[in-house]
Amino acid sequence: MTNAPDGTITLRVNPVEVLESFTAEMTRLSEVVDAAMREGRARDAVLAAGAMQSLLAAWKSRLGDALTQTRSKRVPPAVRLAARAAAAQVLPMMRAQMRGLEARIKAHRARQTAISAALRAVSTPAPMTYGAGVGYGARAGNRAAPRALALTV
Repeated sequence: MTNAPDGTITLRVNPVEVLESFTAEMTRLSEVVDAAMREGRARDAVLAAGAMQSLLAAWKSRLGDALTQTRSKRVPPAVRLAARAAAAQVLPMMRAQMRGLEARIKAHRARQTAISAALRAVSTPAPMTYGAGVGYGARAGNRAAPRALALTV
């Protein structure tokens, strides 16, 4: 807030507009990340997630001002109530979107871990069994036949 020359108080940001604009932009980027993840475009998903982080960093001060206005006694009660209503509507929706993205990322990581474990199991050479010959002139360290591994997925 700043004091105008005539003594009135002016708001630096319109809290409702800031929260709604931020949510719209974040929702758009969240949908881009979601679509890229579903289509298997990892690079696009990472770029969109980076854009979400950049957006949050760019809007940090405006969001802070908007949320501060929901608690400030210097702000008219009508503006405070409108900002609180916008925050109450926007924040749970954003939280749900982020939780959904986190769940999809965890599921993707678990699937990739399972695939890599299966590939490692198949590509790892089978342990060899060595038999020791007994008696004079026996060859020590004869290799027994390796056991066959089958991949079942």
